[in-house]
Amino acid sequence: MVIFRFLPFAGSLALLTACHEQTNQAAQVPTAHPPTGPQCYAYRTKTDTIRLTLQTTQPTVTGQLVYRYFEKDRNQGTIRGVMHGDTLLADYTFQSEGTTSVRQVAFLRRDIGFIEGFGPVAERQGKTVFEQPHTLQFDAKYTLVPVACPN
Repeated sequence: MVIFRFLPFAGSLALLTACHEQTNQAAQVPTAHPPTGPQCYAYRTKTDTIRLTLQTTQPTVTGQLVYRYFEKDRNQGTIRGVMHGDTLLADYTFQSEGTTSVRQVAFLRRDIGFIEGFGPVAERQGKTVFEQPHTLQFDAKYTLVPVACPN
């Protein structure tokens, strides 16, 4: 009979010990800090390269973006945008064939880097924008992985 009276006490003690251990473990988890300095990403094949350099100053994300596709003109310029959850939506102002253009770009942030988004576009107020940004398709084939930033 004494054993049955002891069981509720032992169960309570085990529960309190487990809760205390979880609290201590949670307190030891480091908090995430936004990255400092530029963050660089690249997509490379034998013939094509996309290079993205980002600098975040909440809530704005700025940086450089370069497209080098085989047998096509090189596009190089700046981006300025905002993160919407895990998606960067930005204006890309670039030079190509001696002309300055602006078009919207989208990149989905994943643990492995950024995946470029594609979708139908339209010309509005002198720039190319996505018609429906919420319906963009992100093809993992175009994943920009972290790389060392140039000095």
